[in-house]
Amino acid sequence: MSRELFGKKMRSYMPEQAIDLVYSWLEPHNIRLKITKPRRSKLGDFRVKGKKEPAIISVNGNLNPYSFLVTLTHEVAHLKDYDERKTLREAHGNSWKRIYSKLLVEVIETGAFPADLYPALQRHINNPKAASCSDATLLDALRQYDDEPKVRLKEIADGAQFLLTNGMRFQRGDLRRTRYKCQELDSKKWYLVHGEAEVIIVEMD
Repeated sequence: MSRELFGKKMRSYMPEQAIDLVYSWLEPHNIRLKITKPRRSKLGDFRVKGKKEPAIISVNGNLNPYSFLVTLTHEVAHLKDYDERKTLREAHGNSWKRIYSKLLVEVIETGAFPADLYPALQRHINNPKAASCSDATLLDALRQYDDEPKVRLKEIADGAQFLLTNGMRFQRGDLRRTRYKCQELDSKKWYLVHGEAEVIIVEMD
């Protein structure tokens, strides 16, 4: 894909200041970039199908521009890590962390992020997480740019009933580190749900 076509496609998803940089990351590689519908379990991913087939990076298309850019940078780091090590083992190990931190610094230098995100981004660079939802400080900072504010599980009361985006109805229980023990009300089974999960509060019967 040419730089012009890439820029035209990506302008509606990410800050324009970072487009040339991201294109320079991807251009040397045999890679497909897919913009997907929202997924409950992940914001993006990186997959390798075979030696002759292009690798695939996918990013959820409903993210705000700054969340999209952070997620895409995360996945490009997997691409570059795989290109160096030729393996997906220890996918979030020291090699990936080194590359990811370097790429984030490059993005920040383009001026693509507003200044109020810098403290959370710098903290994230110093200690990259396997998933952005594991870094509550960065997630909180990025979410202020969402078009519509979301309610997270950690923000509701113990005993409150809620729906996940898949329609399952739960009641919140005790906190277990970063996840809550929640009972699914139809089956009465117990699940551990991440505190950062987006929920819809429902009235109790």
